[in-house]
Amino acid sequence: MLWIGSCFVESLAPYLLKYQYKATLNPFGVVFHPLVLLRLLELEPAEFHKQSFEKDGVWHNYWLGNPFHGRTREELNSLITKTVQKTLAALNKTSWLVLTWGTAFWYEHNELGLVGKCHKQPQSNFQKRRSEPDEISLAWIEKIKQLRQSNPDLKILLTLSPVRHTRDGLEGNALSKSTLRLAIQKVVDSLPGVYYFPSFEIVMDELRDYRFFESDLIHPNTEAIQYIWERFSTHFFPAPEIKTNQTIQAIGQLESHRNLVPYGKEYENRMAEQKKRRTELDALIHSELTGF
Repeated sequence: MLWIGSCFVESLAPYLLKYQYKATLNPFGVVFHPLVLLRLLELEPAEFHKQSFEKDGVWHNYWLGNPFHGRTREELNSLITKTVQKTLAALNKTSWLVLTWGTAFWYEHNELGLVGKCHKQPQSNFQKRRSEPDEISLAWIEKIKQLRQSNPDLKILLTLSPVRHTRDGLEGNALSKSTLRLAIQKVVDSLPGVYYFPSFEIVMDELRDYRFFESDLIHPNTEAIQYIWERFSTHFFPAPEIKTNQTIQAIGQLESHRNLVPYGKEYENRMAEQKKRRTELDALIHSELTGF
């Protein structure tokens, strides 16, 4: 699986890693706008390199944020090149591409055009824009068709990040999310093998309480993410795979438990049980844990 998009990917990443899924997670870092995300999958390394610049002794790139920085242009560009190669390789063989879109607003640099990051450069260097639903959907419909030429079995999962973009104002955030939701639906309706997971609706309509947000009232908290993961699991994973994940959870708890006395019969029995369950788990992962 290849997961790319907003910081919501970062929220679900610990679950994917804990349950030992083979997933590449946000190789370009956090990306909020769907057309920026699309461009990141199209650009050659040399095109990325053109937008590298130096600020206060550190090299950055207008397409990319953290962790893309370097002490020299060469160091940064080398990191970008390796990431592009790794991502394209993953894209050509992955069975699922999961896209999490965050905002319909983007920034146009006065000289460079569309950029992914502003890097706290003077506001006068940029113009704020908002994409329209058709602009986003048509671009992604064509991109998915193109991707399937080299990876015919590729399936797409689209989701709308529930993270609020309050810098756009509450009205702007609502307009932005609505724009993205319409664009997503147009893509889902236009192509087979494209699906939508309602993470946004789960948070806003099922949980719909600020106690499910962090203190900033922007990001869903641990309890909300756990709830979303459980809904995600029951929606996409077959029963044997859910059972495997439950086994991983149980073994993790067993392995994290520390005996007050690290020897004796009780300790030996616990270690023997832990070893047995770990062996059983390894077999389960290879035979059942196939992704969704």
